[in-house]
Amino acid sequence: MIAIAFRFPGGHYHATPWGRHVNEGLIEWPPSPWRILRALIACYHRKCSYLSEELVRSLINKLIRLPSYRLPQVAAGHTRHYMPQKDPLGSDKTKIFDTFALTSGSLVVAWPDVDLTPDEQRALAVLMEGISYLGRAESWVEGCFLQRWSGDINCFPHKGAVPAGWEIVSLLAPQQEESFQEWIRDRVQDPGNLAQRSRLRGRKPTLPSDLWMALHAETANLQSDGWSSPPGGRWVDYVRPANPFQAGYSPDRRSAGNVPYTVARFALAGSVLPRLTEALAIGERMRQALISQTQFVDVSEAVLSIFSGKSADGSQLRDNHMHAFYLPADDNNDGWLDHIMVYIPGGISEEAQKVLTRLRRLWGAGGHDIFTVLVGMGHPEEYGGMHVSKGRTPQLGSSRVWVSRTPFMLLRHPKMSRSGQPKMRENGLHIDGPEEQLRRELMARGFPDPVRVDLVSHVRVKGKNLYWQNFRRQRTSGGGQPAGSAGYGFRLTFAEPVRGPLCLGYGCHFGLGQFVPDGVVT
Repeated sequence: MIAIAFRFPGGHYHATPWGRHVNEGLIEWPPSPWRILRALIACYHRKCSYLSEELVRSLINKLIRLPSYRLPQVAAGHTRHYMPQKDPLGSDKTKIFDTFALTSGSLVVAWPDVDLTPDEQRALAVLMEGISYLGRAESWVEGCFLQRWSGDINCFPHKGAVPAGWEIVSLLAPQQEESFQEWIRDRVQDPGNLAQRSRLRGRKPTLPSDLWMALHAETANLQSDGWSSPPGGRWVDYVRPANPFQAGYSPDRRSAGNVPYTVARFALAGSVLPRLTEALAIGERMRQALISQTQFVDVSEAVLSIFSGKSADGSQLRDNHMHAFYLPADDNNDGWLDHIMVYIPGGISEEAQKVLTRLRRLWGAGGHDIFTVLVGMGHPEEYGGMHVSKGRTPQLGSSRVWVSRTPFMLLRHPKMSRSGQPKMRENGLHIDGPEEQLRRELMARGFPDPVRVDLVSHVRVKGKNLYWQNFRRQRTSGGGQPAGSAGYGFRLTFAEPVRGPLCLGYGCHFGLGQFVPDGVVT
């Protein structure tokens, strides 16, 4: 199903339900469908007006259907303060009671029965990346579009009996267009109610022509016109877990719901940062540093194996690459590594999280240590994106076209005949040649077969070409050797967008064989 996700970097969500005063101390949880659609429309007008209005209208019309939610754990918090009304010096100040939800998890909004066209999916992805707050302005959010989401739902429209341990909450949602037009016709044919509002308010309230315009209405104007509910809105009963604001819950970096985190992202800082060409060495140092941290935390042998990639007897893990990847990144494309991601496809357990949160630095060459700052933990779709300036990392982006960022190294020697000629398959591929090994790796990792594979000789960094021979291409702490010293690069084109990370070949757990989407915005 299609879905969108909101992450709250500040840990706070501020929103008051429609028709309630802020001092009542009520929190609209989850965010109502009405609020979410208005946020998308606001982002369209303020940041994404280059999108076609017809396309955005079509998208909103489909998202009018009632969504379901996956709610993270939350706790209720509040502040009490005085705020001046008209006098900037505060002589007429009044007491404000500001209630908010505390959470470190991600909120997912899903539409199980909605199908979007590729253009509508791209538009939704652009709008979600542009949303910076939800509810009041202090509710900072980072949003993303989830093309295929299959997580658990724990808040949904009410149908039938309420299960034990659950409760009903009313949320404001948009009407269907047909119902709204019928509502307008009733008001036009019997305008007595509007005339009464006109006498009470001193002006005649206007009716929006359609639901699109109704979603544009300013809340202050609707309230001044005396609407108990905004035109085009309806109240819908949802079922959510009882007492969602858990007493004693303290937001932390634990996974939300039943979906474990798989990504831990670190920023790198130091007087001298390592070059992109040293990605393999930094990946190895990250592994060594985390293994050393396990001696200070009571962790199981399984967690140590996840970080080391080896079983208790020292043999290499055969877990289909479910253990840790250490993937350095030069996100701003200046030639210097600025982030490193620890990606554990099998999930980051609570024990592993304790190890990750202890890390502070890596050993740096020449006495220049590299300091690490844990940016956060989550899922690939929450951090991936093309807009680096917004804190997104291309490593975890979604794209049809991917291009090599670090060299792809062979695991097997290409097959040659006694005469020195390459042995070829019927489909024209060199047996165990670079392209065949690449395609085999993609298939083994669950990626679709690309429709086109082109060789590239270098990566372009800050106006200069870095050729694959400029990179460190062999590990220094064991782990075997590549099949030859030559590195290769590719541009991969898929039929449909795929989500990263894409890291393949020898040394892929330490930063070699990385791909990024084509067309990154820095």
